[in-house]
Amino acid sequence: MNGAERILIILDECGPGDAARIGFCLSAVREAHPRAHIVLMVAELAAPVVERSLLVDEVVVSRLYGPGRRSRVGKALELFRLVRRLAPRYDLVVTFWWGSSALNLLAWALGRRRVGYSNRLPRLLTTDLGRYDPFGDPVQQNLAILSAAGIHGAVLASPDPVHDALDVDSVHELLDRVGLPRTQPLVILHAGSDWACQQWLPERWAEMADSLSDRYRVNLVFSGVAEDSAYIEDVRKRMRSPSVSLAGQTTVSQLGALVAEARLCICVDTMVYELAQAAGTSTVVLAGPTRPHPGLAGRRPPLVVNRTGPELRLTILTCQQQYPEGVCHRYECPMSGLRQISVDDVLAEIEAGGVLSGAEVSGVHP
Repeated sequence: MNGAERILIILDECGPGDAARIGFCLSAVREAHPRAHIVLMVAELAAPVVERSLLVDEVVVSRLYGPGRRSRVGKALELFRLVRRLAPRYDLVVTFWWGSSALNLLAWALGRRRVGYSNRLPRLLTTDLGRYDPFGDPVQQNLAILSAAGIHGAVLASPDPVHDALDVDSVHELLDRVGLPRTQPLVILHAGSDWACQQWLPERWAEMADSLSDRYRVNLVFSGVAEDSAYIEDVRKRMRSPSVSLAGQTTVSQLGALVAEARLCICVDTMVYELAQAAGTSTVVLAGPTRPHPGLAGRRPPLVVNRTGPELRLTILTCQQQYPEGVCHRYECPMSGLRQISVDDVLAEIEAGGVLSGAEVSGVHP
């Protein structure tokens, strides 16, 4: 292949966190094909994470799995739009993560060589890796895609920061507006997730936050999207300590800048984990059925608290397959709430990390 080579990377039907985790794959493709014209197709929710990437030449937003596209007619119309938007044909089309029959059909329409995991129509691919294993290691499965595309030696690395100086200025203005003093360390609390089984119980968030406030002079700030607001307010109303919620008040890049300002980020396993790793912010991750991959850790490896056993993890992941939209907030479900993680578990990790040393309240010792 020569300098006119065209490569299409499909990263669809995934959220911002999945897009952030794929950064090392984009780097490997660019390094293997430095002169290629690389187009990246992503879902609308994931676009803010990659729209500033220097590893690709163009980002195309797909609404194939967005609102209003659930019907066959809606998907067909969006596929037709995407084929016209992405044309002409590509020398190589690579579909990361699990893909879908619709995405494989798109690859067939646009690519001479097509690599990915098969679905119901495996013959649409020229290199078929079989079925994606939702219970397997996602990093290893994406590495297998690279290998099948003839790209070897990918280096696992933390995601690149998504914010710039303008985002930093915006965050400073936001913090000043809500009256947070810059003299105290900032602790980000990110409680929201698309899955109830990946969120911690509100009463435990509240107890943990109060314990932090009792022990350390810190500013407690909740982050999240607007849809997280009700859950966050449920936590805050149970707290004795002052806190601020910025849910729905930041873009993805501004959230990256906010996390970079923090001394500590305590979060569930969502995109914020990747943003914290990119920024080098100390992080405590409350994980359940997911497993934050240590190979993607940044300058400060995260402290992962996971008390979900193999049997429960398998049960949860199997249950999640019933929700193709990738969202379930059935808080009455006995598998919700990360119930196996205690407040003491989280506080012990924070104290062991020592990241808040020097900010202790006088006379109070952890």
